[in-house]
Amino acid sequence: MQNAAQPISRTTKQGGFTLIELMIVVAIIGVLASLAVPQYQNYTARAQASEALTITGGLRADIAEQYSLRGAMPTAAAQLSSDASDDNLDITGRYVQSVAYTSQELQVTFKDSGDSALNGAVMVIEPVTVGEDKNPGNGWTCSWDEDSENAQENWLPAGCRAEVDPESAG
Repeated sequence: MQNAAQPISRTTKQGGFTLIELMIVVAIIGVLASLAVPQYQNYTARAQASEALTITGGLRADIAEQYSLRGAMPTAAAQLSSDASDDNLDITGRYVQSVAYTSQELQVTFKDSGDSALNGAVMVIEPVTVGEDKNPGNGWTCSWDEDSENAQENWLPAGCRAEVDPESAG
């Protein structure tokens, strides 16, 4: 008895992902990216805005010292720095273009460059007002200039964003 020739069949299992599985992965990555990118932009804007507090820290200390010695805020930038020209101080940073001292407040202008979220925005840093007197010993508040249309309030540094209660300052 002869065995009839039987076809040899091998089952080959293909490995890899199906097209639908790959499309699901791409869709998930797209959703995650749509959530992550705006949060990252907010994070970088807040970091850039906090540079204003960092580079004006010494200047704010000088203003507080002048206030404690004289009992009044300095009236011009020349009283704060010998390098001052008019109201502009010679202070710059990676994202900060200039710092000016006018009307008893600091005006920090950010660079208008492609890598900055705060293109040309102006942050106003001023002492806390107690009664009718601005007192740098009670802290500082930050706000955006009315011409800074693109700047958002949540980009302001948390250390000066909210109005400080003068009775709790100490």
